[in-house]
Amino acid sequence: MAKQRSWLRLVVSGLAAGAVINVCEWIVHAIWLDAAWRDAFAALGRTPTGWSTFIPANFWVGILAVWTYRWLSGVYGSGPETAVRTAAVIWIVFWVIPTAAMQPLALFPNRLLAWTVFVGLLDGSVAALLGAWLYDGLEGSTVPGC
Repeated sequence: MAKQRSWLRLVVSGLAAGAVINVCEWIVHAIWLDAAWRDAFAALGRTPTGWSTFIPANFWVGILAVWTYRWLSGVYGSGPETAVRTAAVIWIVFWVIPTAAMQPLALFPNRLLAWTVFVGLLDGSVAALLGAWLYDGLEGSTVPGC
C-alpha cells in the first residue's frame, strides 16, 4: 500500500510542477515572445502550430522531475540540495540538449534559443523545487491515498 501512495504523491506533485512549467512557458513564449516566434517561423515559410502538444509534455516533465527527485533522494537524501540537483538534470535533458541540437541547424534565431534555455532554467528549477517540496510534504499527509 505504501508504494501506491508514493506513486500518487509523485503524480500529484509532478502535475503541480508541470503546471508551473506550462504557465511560465506560456507567459514567455506565447505572450512575450509570440511575435518573434511568428517571425522565425515565417522566415521558414511556416506558421507556428502544434504548441498545444507542449502542454501534456510539460506535465510529463513535471512528473519525471519528481520521479528523478524521488530517485536521487535515495542517494543524496531528501531536501533542497537534492531538488537543485534534480532541477539541473531536468534542465540539461529537456532544455539544454534539445536546444543545443537545434542550434547548428540555424532554423531559429540564437536569441530565441537562448531564451528557451534560460526560461527552462528558471521554470524547471521552480518546478523541481515545488515538486520536491510537495512530494516530501505529502508524505505525512492525511489526504486519502497520498
